[in-house]
Amino acid sequence: MARRKKKRASGLLTGVILLLLIFGVGIQLYRLQDQLKTARDEEAALSEEIEQLKQENADLEEDIANAGDPELIEKIAREELGMAIKDEKVFYTTGG
Repeated sequence: MARRKKKRASGLLTGVILLLLIFGVGIQLYRLQDQLKTARDEEAALSEEIEQLKQENADLEEDIANAGDPELIEKIAREELGMAIKDEKVFYTTGG
């Protein structure tokens, strides 16, 4: 009878230890899954940023290639710098 109690007690202890190990592994898996989701979200955001920067680079390369184009120079002077040709009258509207 004493052997049965020892066997039952050691079996119960082993079961509790296994249950705690399984619980701990489950918690770790949950944390890793959360970290993986965060990393994937960050990867998607960075990929989008890379695509935007590639487009910006392409636009800048095009501007560099057309740097000597007189029409482009005039467009930049008018739109970005607010310049006008000599004796040209520029009208600005206000309101809607």
